Amino acid sequence: MASVRERVSKRGERTWQVLYRQGTKQGSKTFSDLGEAERWVARIDLDGINKALAWLVEDERPVGITVAELADQFLARKAREVEDRTLRDYRRDVDNWIIPWFGHREADAVTEADVQKWVDHMSLKLARKSTSDRHALLFAIYRFGRARSRRLVAHNPCEETDLPAVKRTRIKGTTTAEWRAILAASKRRESPAHDLILFMGSLGWRWSEAAALAVGDVQDDGRHVWVDVTRVFRMIEHRQVLVVDAAKTHAGFRRTRVTSECATMFRQRIIGRDPNDYVFTNSRGNHWNQNTFLRDTWPTLRKAAGVGDAERKPTPHWLRHMAVANMAKAGIPMHEIQRIIGHDDLATTNKTYGGMVATLSPQGVADLDAVLSGQVPDSEHGLVVAGKVLDSLPDPLLGELE
Repeated sequence: MASVRERVSKRGERTWQVLYRQGTKQGSKTFSDLGEAERWVARIDLDGINKALAWLVEDERPVGITVAELADQFLARKAREVEDRTLRDYRRDVDNWIIPWFGHREADAVTEADVQKWVDHMSLKLARKSTSDRHALLFAIYRFGRARSRRLVAHNPCEETDLPAVKRTRIKGTTTAEWRAILAASKRRESPAHDLILFMGSLGWRWSEAAALAVGDVQDDGRHVWVDVTRVFRMIEHRQVLVVDAAKTHAGFRRTRVTSECATMFRQRIIGRDPNDYVFTNSRGNHWNQNTFLRDTWPTLRKAAGVGDAERKPTPHWLRHMAVANMAKAGIPMHEIQRIIGHDDLATTNKTYGGMVATLSPQGVADLDAVLSGQVPDSEHGLVVAGKVLDSLPDPLLGELE
């Protein structure tokens, strides 16, 4: 295990000494640049001390574009395409996981075996998804460089990597009875969180979307109440920041008609208030703080309602899962659910929640039985039967969301 130690001479010159062990012997190498020292430590971790020492002796120098230079160009392009928050996440992973291992190397000199060693090493320290996400970033960097319009690299060494399997677990959600118990507990305690929890459980909005909702984003046409996503809360450098026009995806900017129970609640909350005011506020009349809500408010109400135990601890995000299950149970088609909860495409909804959604309504099962038993003539297949199935599914804007 190598370590880096800073040294300062009497004249104030700074150097960095890498301490390492080779067999039973202790050794050290001095570098004038901290980055070079850290990259050599990473090489020791990746290839072992003998190969790392051989590399120093050979004084290897990249002759083409380095991985660090390729990553910089990739990030410069992404700066025009993604949110600042996403760009910061990319930069963090590049600096912490890619540059120390590959940054000094010629991009085309990195092999599939090098990438596999890197992934295997990360999998010892990181969760499977985290390892896969960092590999996906390096893959994207190489794909960017390999594009015919750039031709910065000749191949992508990430294409044949054996990634750790991501274990899929069953989606966790509260039951409707548990959600109602939490609502009842919040009403008994006169908690200002009651209406926020009611809304999240009804339509499955994310906490960051619901808590940021402005009075001006609620429209009442006299018959129905609609709400728009125009702003969200983001955690930026450990601070909660309100960000306007920054939904998680393009589909996140959506308009949703609310349930009757929520409509009554919204009408009471927006009367006489400024359009820029927050709809949901805490006991002091300020916007909700995510850390406070998750650490204090939610656990207190959950325990007061007798929901969960030492092994099972529902979170506010479980309300989103419950809402999806309830909408599916009500017969709302998956493509409508996708738009209501703000997924960018239907595949995401199916992949995330498909196991929670029944594939056929009760009437659909009855119609299928009729087809399979020969009770419906072949000429009617795809017309009468399809019509019956469609008629059995309530219009999401006229049924449960009435």
